[in-house]
Amino acid sequence: MNHKPVIITAAPVLLRWPLVAALLISLAPLHAQVMSLQQCIDSALVHEHRIKIADADERIADARLREARGGMIPKLRAGADYKYYFDQPYQLMPSTIFGGPPDTYRAIQFGTPQNVTANLALQVPIYEPTAFGAIQVNKEAAAVAGIQSERTREDVVLEVSAVYYNAQIVQSRLAFMDSNLVNAEELVRSVSLLHEQALARGTDVDRMKLQRDQLKTQQEQVKSQREQVLDVLRIFMGLPTDAPLAVAPVEPVTEEPVAGSGTTTAMRLADQSLRLRTAKLGLMQKARYPSLSGQGFYGTTGFGTIGPDDRFDFYPTSFLGLQLQVPLFQGTIVQHRIKAERFELEKAEEQRAALKDREGMERRAAERQFTVAQGTVANAEAQLELAGRIRSNTVALHKQGLAAISDLVMVHQAHREAQQNYLDALVDLRKAQLELQRLNGGLLK
Repeated sequence: MNHKPVIITAAPVLLRWPLVAALLISLAPLHAQVMSLQQCIDSALVHEHRIKIADADERIADARLREARGGMIPKLRAGADYKYYFDQPYQLMPSTIFGGPPDTYRAIQFGTPQNVTANLALQVPIYEPTAFGAIQVNKEAAAVAGIQSERTREDVVLEVSAVYYNAQIVQSRLAFMDSNLVNAEELVRSVSLLHEQALARGTDVDRMKLQRDQLKTQQEQVKSQREQVLDVLRIFMGLPTDAPLAVAPVEPVTEEPVAGSGTTTAMRLADQSLRLRTAKLGLMQKARYPSLSGQGFYGTTGFGTIGPDDRFDFYPTSFLGLQLQVPLFQGTIVQHRIKAERFELEKAEEQRAALKDREGMERRAAERQFTVAQGTVANAEAQLELAGRIRSNTVALHKQGLAAISDLVMVHQAHREAQQNYLDALVDLRKAQLELQRLNGGLLK
């Protein structure tokens, strides 16, 4: 599929270096679609396999809940039966009926060779404690599946964001390298000209060429890293491996983290797991309760063949009734299951308490990290501007013969370090914002 070229607007900070901003635009492959972070996340939430698996788990949990609810619906069964007796069944009859002595019996065969039956049986649950308990357990399990699905989505958002920020920093490094290569080529020409005028040594020219060649080597390595990162991003988004793709330039974080519910999905999952454990314990306890159901039966039985016309004689059978089942003794199985489930419930409560303490500590650390990261970005931006001015001034001084080659090498290295520190600070700020949003329950917002 052909994509229309997309024009990128460089970040406000990078606009201070027009050459760098222009290089950021030119770094995108021809016809590559520049995707924002939100577009990448939206695509990943549709195509990521873990999301599809989580959705399937939700559907499975919902189906099991419907199955449990079906246990309380009246059940109607139809049946039919046909029997042909080669030997008629026997029945012992008291001999006194036939005039024989008492306490003796006579074997009698009676009935017809063929029997046909057809019936309808109705069972209506009136009080089924285990069925009610199963419904509650499956309802809580469906809620657990929903929270687990949400947590999976959060994991995908975090991973896609991390890969996207990595792609941004690699892309920005390439932009800075292109700018630095332009400067390096200019220095090589300048020093070579001075060497021709006997104002510089040959080793000075070689040092500038070495620095330029090292930058070219690093550029090729970073290009390879960019393709690797973009491949991972394509997998998340469900794109072909050869699909052209580019990311937007890295920008400073200007907004505060999105406020959420204040509760993480991990804590909500722990709370819901407690409710599920409680429901399972209640289901086991209900196994000791009696159950009551209504019954209805209507059928007919045909005996044949009878008479010269080989007919069947049919006789109806029907009844209505109640069935009460009272578990009196089931061994010690249920008792030990209940005890084990209580231990599991206590364990889950302790795990929830530990999670609450850990998340409280992580939230305080994330808030501090976000505040520090904001200050670090401001400092890194100022240091980058300062390094740029020092480099420009040193180059100007060198042209006037007032700065040595070693000074040029040092200021260029310092400028490259300032560039990398600035990019690292921006990414750290984004990651701190994501972590704070996760702990505040607002990541998916």
